[in-house]
Amino acid sequence: MASFQSRSHTGSYAPVLCWRGPLYLARGENSGQVGLSHAPGLDRTFWQQRGYYHFQLLTPPLPLGTAAFLCELLQRHLSRRGEPPLRQAQALLERGRRQLGLPPWPDPAGECPAPRPAPPPAELALVQRIITGRILWREEVALALAENKAAVNTALEDLLHWLYLAGEVDLLPGVGYEPGGQPRCRRCGQATRLFKVSCAACATSDCLICENCLTMGQSRRCRPLYARPGSGQRAGALTAGGELRPRLEFALTPAQVDAYREAEEFVTRAPGKECLLWAACGAGKTEVAYGAITAALRQGKRVLYTCPRREVIRELQSRLTAVWPGLAIQALYGGSPGKFGSADLILATTHQALRFYRCFDLVVLDEVDAFPLSEDPMLYYAVERARREDGQTLWLTATPPADLAVRARRRQVAVIYLPARHHGHPLPVPQIHRDPLLTSPGAKHLPRSLADCLELTLAGRGQLLIFVPAVKLVAEVADWLLKNRPGTAAEAPWVRGCYAAHPERDAIIAAFRRCEFPVLVTTTVMERGVTIPRLDVMVLYADEERVFTANTLVQIAGRAGRSPDYPDGRVYFLARRVSPAMAAACRQIREFNTLARRRGYLK
Repeated sequence: MASFQSRSHTGSYAPVLCWRGPLYLARGENSGQVGLSHAPGLDRTFWQQRGYYHFQLLTPPLPLGTAAFLCELLQRHLSRRGEPPLRQAQALLERGRRQLGLPPWPDPAGECPAPRPAPPPAELALVQRIITGRILWREEVALALAENKAAVNTALEDLLHWLYLAGEVDLLPGVGYEPGGQPRCRRCGQATRLFKVSCAACATSDCLICENCLTMGQSRRCRPLYARPGSGQRAGALTAGGELRPRLEFALTPAQVDAYREAEEFVTRAPGKECLLWAACGAGKTEVAYGAITAALRQGKRVLYTCPRREVIRELQSRLTAVWPGLAIQALYGGSPGKFGSADLILATTHQALRFYRCFDLVVLDEVDAFPLSEDPMLYYAVERARREDGQTLWLTATPPADLAVRARRRQVAVIYLPARHHGHPLPVPQIHRDPLLTSPGAKHLPRSLADCLELTLAGRGQLLIFVPAVKLVAEVADWLLKNRPGTAAEAPWVRGCYAAHPERDAIIAAFRRCEFPVLVTTTVMERGVTIPRLDVMVLYADEERVFTANTLVQIAGRAGRSPDYPDGRVYFLARRVSPAMAAACRQIREFNTLARRRGYLK
């Protein structure tokens, strides 16, 4: 009969397992069940144990996506009519076949398969425990068993299928069909970038594959996904109700104390599912999130802390281990040593959240506006699916996406404001220098506004980050500055440039942090994660709204004034005109200063 096959795709992808199998009708005295199986003999045993002794194959072996669509069609229509008669089931199958545009198939050949032995209960329990809270390929289930030093003797696909029959595990095609016949990736949730390919694994010329999430492995119509919601009981050693105070190296500011308590109350008392922690750049939102995390862990809840960048996850692992030395913490990112362990607190990139399924009571989503999360609905889908249906999400950001900000202002989502930095000084408000004749690099003289801002920073022995809207402008602006203010021949260049793909990016940034030169021209690659003590910031051609959105400008402005030794760092917007984004960024910064002053957080 049909079975799992390990054959390579016709392209350059790695081999994967393929699911093919027929649909069947199992009937008892007064009822019937329709199902699908890669091993019908196993299903026959399962249903005979429950009093269904008549077993009839309805189709030849089909790829999982096709079989799942037709099975759901039968279950949806026949469940309203009692026992499914064979003729009616066949008519519905013919209707579904035409809906998918499939050629006619021959009647199933051969006798019904003989019953097969039921899998051992101990092995079923082991696999069920391993997959709880996850959505995994069969191959990933095998890796999870190996990582947890567990082994089974029964074929893993048989164990998973029996759990599916028992209602303990969901069986999903990597790419399946909606009730109307529209294909959709079941792993990333997207209906775009689905392509028909000639597939050696399932021996069809029209297999569907998702290119939207291909970096996480193939998701295809014939490949099975297995999912099981979380149990609601944390697997770690921490017991609910235990003492769990974060060990902080410094005292929280009054603004942080208030926000910390609000974050605690969101988890312990708030009925809502979502809360936005809207913080000023550099205000310490991570420390405030400890309040929500602590409250959740004390109640025995499962917690996921996720953000788009793996560098942040790796740094957080060491940081939070120091904060909670007795807590089991696992970090998941591309290249992390483990992927399937258990812990009290999971840290993961948003890509890694694709492997979790209805698992967490609290999801803390940091840098919600950062690339690639801000531009990829797949990652929002992954984080949403990782949360239990009755779970909560705490969004952390200084610059929420427009739709989230609108919902917050309309009070459709709870909001915690953290408007002041730890040193108690107001956020630097950008100075807008409007120059209708602002020239392109290469002009004989620097614009007066640019020259004045530059000299003011250098006279104060500070450093200056100059942001430009295009990679090609990095070298052009750096050369322009050097040509107009060359310095002495013995000096190293006082201005350098870098961008995301620059071959010496890390070395240049490290040298800038060490104050080896005062001016760095860069793209928005430096808009986050930069804390330099004596820093001013300039945005050149700030009216280029395709690059410099309001949120981007707020993040860039947030690089200045972070140090208590230089809290009044300057921010300059140089442009030919004042764009709506520039005005909105200035308005948001002023609003935060007003709120901080009204609450008594400023010196």
